[in-house]
Amino acid sequence: MFHPKRAFEGLPVWHEELQRGDVVLFRFPVAETDDIGEPVTPKVRPCLVLEVHDRMGRRTATLAYGTSAKTRANSGYNVVVATEDGIDCAGLDRRTRFVGLRRITVGLDHSGFELADGTASPVIGRLDAPLAERMNAVRARIHAEADIARERRRERREEQRRWQQQGRGFLERNRALPAASPLTKGHTHD
Repeated sequence: MFHPKRAFEGLPVWHEELQRGDVVLFRFPVAETDDIGEPVTPKVRPCLVLEVHDRMGRRTATLAYGTSAKTRANSGYNVVVATEDGIDCAGLDRRTRFVGLRRITVGLDHSGFELADGTASPVIGRLDAPLAERMNAVRARIHAEADIARERRRERREEQRRWQQQGRGFLERNRALPAASPLTKGHTHD
């Protein structure tokens, strides 16, 4: 029986060696249904590793969706592998577009990873240097947008906290007003 090469900790070696810029085979989830309305099993497709994280003792990867379709659908923050050298280096068999806007973060033990033919790893290739630069530009844009969104949320929380504090003072001031002024039922007589 064949057993994949494993690291000393018992994890497959690719778990430890996976890095940004690698191209892996993964069953990227889709929201499609077949003719009778049943969910379609996602097909194995190449995905670009945008990030590798260690979160709470668990390794995860952020993957960008890969497609060879030449449509405008699924576009945004694209990394396009179109040259022969780029295609060969990435382990692809045709022009492929990785869509940075369509991404997912999964544990490296996720069942969606598909081992490449004849290997014990889903890694099929790696981006060449010019495409790695493009990927880093896409990553920088994604990180900048995440930072902006985080700052907006922080500002919103501060503003809500300030309104709540002002609201408490407002109620106390309103309760004190009737005691400070005489009751006149809307008319004052001099």
